[in-house]
Amino acid sequence: MRVTTAFNRMLGLPGAWVRDVAFGSEAVIVTVVLRAEKPVCSGCGARGLAIKEHRTKPWRHLDLGGLRCVIECRLRRLYCAGCGDVYEAVPWARAGSRHIRDFEDLTAWLAQQMSQTQVTRLMRIGWQTVGKILERVVAEQLPAGRLDCLELLGVDEVGHGADHKFLTCVADHDSGAIVWATEGRNAKSLQAFFDQLTDEQKASIRAVSIDMSAGYEKAITKSVPDAQVCFDPFHVVSLGSKAADQVRRAEYNKHGRSASGEGKWIKGTRYSLLKDTAKQTAGQLLKLAEVVLTNTPMYRAFLLYGELRYIYKVPKHEAKERLDAWLAWASRSRLKPFVKLARTIRKHKAGVLAAVELGISNGRLEALNSKVRLISHRAYGFHSADALIAMIYLCCAGIQIALPHR
Repeated sequence: MRVTTAFNRMLGLPGAWVRDVAFGSEAVIVTVVLRAEKPVCSGCGARGLAIKEHRTKPWRHLDLGGLRCVIECRLRRLYCAGCGDVYEAVPWARAGSRHIRDFEDLTAWLAQQMSQTQVTRLMRIGWQTVGKILERVVAEQLPAGRLDCLELLGVDEVGHGADHKFLTCVADHDSGAIVWATEGRNAKSLQAFFDQLTDEQKASIRAVSIDMSAGYEKAITKSVPDAQVCFDPFHVVSLGSKAADQVRRAEYNKHGRSASGEGKWIKGTRYSLLKDTAKQTAGQLLKLAEVVLTNTPMYRAFLLYGELRYIYKVPKHEAKERLDAWLAWASRSRLKPFVKLARTIRKHKAGVLAAVELGISNGRLEALNSKVRLISHRAYGFHSADALIAMIYLCCAGIQIALPHR
C-alpha cells in the first residue's frame, strides 16, 4: 500500500486527498489537495468570488506516534464584499483556525476535565492558543436556542479573582444549565441580559429567583414586569438566623460582661438557638432548656426564628396566613433585630410567597457557583472575565463534545 493511500484512510480528511507525505525530525507534513473546484468564502459561505492569489496554509492535526502532524494545502485567497480578504473554506477546520476540527474538539474536551496548564502540556500548544480554541468551540457548540422558551430563571453573583471581582450568572431551573454570564453584579449587568432578548423570549419568563438584591430586582421589574420575583428561601431564613444571633449577643453584652459574670453561659448558647432541635446534641438541648427557663428575650428569638423556618415547610395554601401571623408577632416582639427584619420581609412579602408557591430557590445556582469557583481555582485564576465566561459556557451550559473516535 502506498504511503499516500495509507494516510488518506488514516486521516480521513473530508473533501481532500493526500498528495504527498514528508517525515521530518519533529513533525509529519501531509500535503493535501482540495476536491472542490469552486471556492467558498470561509466567512459567509458566498460562492463565485474573485480569486486574488494562491497561498499554502498549514493546520495542526492530532499527533501521530508522538510526532506532530501538520496538514498543508494550497488555498485560494478571495475577496468578499462582506468579509474582505479571506481564504476559502476547508471542511476539516473552522474559519480562521490553524488547527483541524478534531484537534480543537479534543482540546475543548480536555479543558472540561483538567486545568488549562495540563492541556497545554498534553497538546503541546500555548496558553493563549487554548483560549482561542475554546472561544471557537463554544461559539459553535453553544445551543442557538438556549434563550428560547425560558420559564423559570435563577440569577446570582459569583466572585472570581483576588480583587473582589464578580460575575452575574443566569441559569435555567428546568435544564440546570447556565444560559448567560457577564461581568459585574448590579442592575446594569442583569439588564444587559434582558436587552438581548426578544419580546417573545421575555414573554415566556414566568419567574426569576434572586437573593434580596435591589439591583437585580430593579432590572427584572423594568424588563419583565409580568414575571414573578422570587426571593431565595435560604437568604430569607439566614436573615432570621442573624436576627436571633443579634438578640443573643445583646443579652451577652447586657449580662455576660458584668463583674459577677452571671451571664457567661449565654456565650455558649449560639447553636442551641440556631440549630434544628432534632439535630442538637444532649448538651445543646440542656443549654436550650436553660434559655427557656431563664432568658425570655432569647427564648422569644428562638421561637420567632423557628417559626420563620417552618413557613417553608407548611402546605402552600397556609403559607400566606402563617407569614402574616409571623410578621405581626415579630413587629410587636420588642426585639429590635426582629422588628427590623419584619419590616424587610413585609417589603418583599410578594417575592417570599412567590418562592413558596412555585417551590424554587437559588440552591441550583449555589451548586453551579461552586462549580464555577472550582473552574477558576483549577486554573489558578484567569487573566480576563471573558476567558472565565468561555470556560463557564463550556462546562456549565450543557455542551457535549464528541471525541474524535472512529
